[in-house]
Amino acid sequence: MALRRPRNHVDIGLPVRDLRGAPWMLRTTESRPGPSAPIDAGQWKIASQRESEKPSSETPGSEVRRMSATKKNVKREPAVKPAAAQQEIAHVPRAQAARALLDLFYPVHYAVGMKVEDTLRSSAALDRQQAIILWLVRSEGEGGEVMRRKYIEATMTSWYDITGSSISKAIRSLAKPPLRLLTIEEHPDSAREKLIRLTEKGKRFIAQMEENGTALCTWFLGEFSNRDVDYCLYIYSKVNALFDYLSDQRDADSSGAKAERVDKPVSKTTYQHPLSSTFVETQYSFAEIPKVRPKLGPRMQLDIFFPIHYKAGNRVEGVLRSGIPLSRQQVIILWIIQSEGSKENGMRRKDVEKDLQDWFEISSSSISKAIRSLTRPPLNLLTIEEHPSSGREKLVKLSRKGAIFADRMMANGTQFLEGIVEKLNDDEIDMLMHVFKRTSEIFETYPGPFRSAKPVLRPQL
Repeated sequence: MALRRPRNHVDIGLPVRDLRGAPWMLRTTESRPGPSAPIDAGQWKIASQRESEKPSSETPGSEVRRMSATKKNVKREPAVKPAAAQQEIAHVPRAQAARALLDLFYPVHYAVGMKVEDTLRSSAALDRQQAIILWLVRSEGEGGEVMRRKYIEATMTSWYDITGSSISKAIRSLAKPPLRLLTIEEHPDSAREKLIRLTEKGKRFIAQMEENGTALCTWFLGEFSNRDVDYCLYIYSKVNALFDYLSDQRDADSSGAKAERVDKPVSKTTYQHPLSSTFVETQYSFAEIPKVRPKLGPRMQLDIFFPIHYKAGNRVEGVLRSGIPLSRQQVIILWIIQSEGSKENGMRRKDVEKDLQDWFEISSSSISKAIRSLTRPPLNLLTIEEHPSSGREKLVKLSRKGAIFADRMMANGTQFLEGIVEKLNDDEIDMLMHVFKRTSEIFETYPGPFRSAKPVLRPQL
């Protein structure tokens, strides 16, 4: 799906300043659309060094990232690609930051997250639930290979409106032919608990997921300047940590227990930012952000995208629903129309249906049923009207009551994200808005899918 800029996107093109607060001369850069053909993940890697890591008289941002072919049968390397031009960082007033972040969060969570998810699914060999299960084991499992089934069920039911039986069915499908990517074993210390363990075939499939995801992140970071790569890795990592902290605090408060920060074990397969142990307690200026070795950047960014999309994104979805008697599907329908539609004309029903099909993997009839449920009493939150230019097309609009509901949702989200903003200094706020805005812009020229040309699920002999 082409990424559409949200209607209510807050323009953060405010006064521009450099790292010391002095004005910059405004300049514009042209976006470079990527290739339209699918990209073989095995042919992408970073083969350049940061400008600061080698003696040079060149100015910052003038280094070259070389995207070189890695397969033996490829003799010629692609042409050298200049580094992306360094763009200005706008100053965002603190009072506007939470709502601006919410408006930027929608395209990052949905449009960007879905493209990352589709890349990890490896040519759609898995459905979304199956891909999530494997990536959970890889990212948070013991040694990146084994995890308690109850943890998987608890995590996924907190993200989606699905039952434990649906998750168990997805797990069993991964254990059966033709997939056989994991095994289900008895827990040595509990007869009622099961362990989910990757098979050798599952480990190979995970390696392919990592290769594809790393290729996508290599392209993504290659669209940033050197300076912005470091800001991107830092601020995404910090926001993930703050979401974990505030979510734990919120859960503890709702249960009446005293909030306590608990450092979760980290899988050996994930890459952590150098400042990760200090994210919650310490704030950093632009000048204090450390450089990350270029060869580690794409893998670190891959480990960042998963929690941003699933953990942070689904937490925001849950907050939007707070105190609103609607299902997750209904809330997302309102969020889509509020973010992508126009106030006067709403959205084409075909666009709403396409977005929901991508998000939920459900049939057109189920989507139509969900939309109709919002047009009828007692909800009456949407209207469906004839398109003025097409007798075969319909427009879906927020009713007056629906607009009130949507505003209430946005207020819930803004209030929650104020907790993130409170943990950031002014430099970090500007950095966050800049990186989220650039992420949305970069994925508008998405050249993927970044998938291996090799089959990854051959039948077992």
